Amino acid sequence: MKIFYTASYYGKKTYQQYYNFVLQALKQTRSTIISPEIGNYKEVLTPSDLKRLRYPKKIHYEAIRKGILQSDAVVIEISHEDFQLGHEATLAIQSKKYVLCLSTHEDFSEKINNKYFIAAKYNEYNIEEIVDNFLILVNKNKYSSRFNCFLTPQQLQYLESASKKEGINMSEYLRNLIDQDQENI
Repeated sequence: MKIFYTASYYGKKTYQQYYNFVLQALKQTRSTIISPEIGNYKEVLTPSDLKRLRYPKKIHYEAIRKGILQSDAVVIEISHEDFQLGHEATLAIQSKKYVLCLSTHEDFSEKINNKYFIAAKYNEYNIEEIVDNFLILVNKNKYSSRFNCFLTPQQLQYLESASKKEGINMSEYLRNLIDQDQENI
C-alpha cells in the first residue's frame, strides 16, 4: 500500500517528536511512504513538471498534490493546525482517498463527518494501533473488484441523469445506493 504522510512545517519545533512517532508507526506497516518528512515526495514529479513549475513553492505544492493522488491513503499529523494541511485533506477526500488526521489535542472526527475522513487523538502508546486500524479499514474498502452489467437504454438514461443531479459519476452513484441499502439491513 502507498501512503502519503505530511505534517505542518510550522509545527516542527513543537511537535517533531510526535511527527516521528507517526512516521515510525507507518514504517512498521511496511507500506510505501511518500512524505516531506522523509524527503522523497518530489520523486513523484516528472522532468516536465519541474521545467514547467520552476519556483520552489510551486514545485513543493505540486509534489504534495501528485503524492496524494498517487497514494492509496493519506495520513496527516494536525496537532499544529494549519490551513495548508486542511486544504491537503480536502484534496485527498475529493479524490476518494481515506484520510487519517492525527492530533495530540483532539479527535476531529467529532467535528467533521465524511466517509473518507478518519481522525484520532493519539499519543506514543496508542499510535501503532490507530495506524493499523486505519490501514485495515482502507484495505477493506479498497475498490478491487470489477463488475460489468447490461442495462436497458432507459436504465442507463436514468442512471446518467440521477448521477448528474447528485454531482457524482455513475459508478459512485451505484456504490452509494448499495451502501445505503446495506445500512438499512
